[in-house]
Amino acid sequence: MSLTILPTRTYNSLRPTRSERGFVMIEMMLAVGILGTAMLAVVMSFSTASKTAAFIDDSATAEWVSTSQMELVRAAIFVPTPGTYSVVTAPTGFVVSNATSAIAGGDANIQIVTVTVTKDGATVFEASTVKVKR
Repeated sequence: MSLTILPTRTYNSLRPTRSERGFVMIEMMLAVGILGTAMLAVVMSFSTASKTAAFIDDSATAEWVSTSQMELVRAAIFVPTPGTYSVVTAPTGFVVSNATSAIAGGDANIQIVTVTVTKDGATVFEASTVKVKR
């Protein structure tokens, strides 16, 4: 049985040859580009999630204010059409309004009350109910 000795690598044999030079730089540039694109996608998803949460919060608040206004209208004394009922106090940034309108061809003692909730001048929520003079 003979014993063979394998050659050991020296420092010079670990250095890239002329044809391999520059590949490390290209690989690093590609890795940074892929990582940058992935990070941009993550940041954009956080931005979208934040805007969606704000929209949902505004919508829920506007619906709550509208429901409160509807309850106030139902409990109020009948106001002839055209007219408005007193309004509830809205949270900061929100404005609530209401308007009455007659039902076409209907009784003068029945009206439609439309409640509109706005924020920063844009309508966030609008709902209607029927009010009857009793």
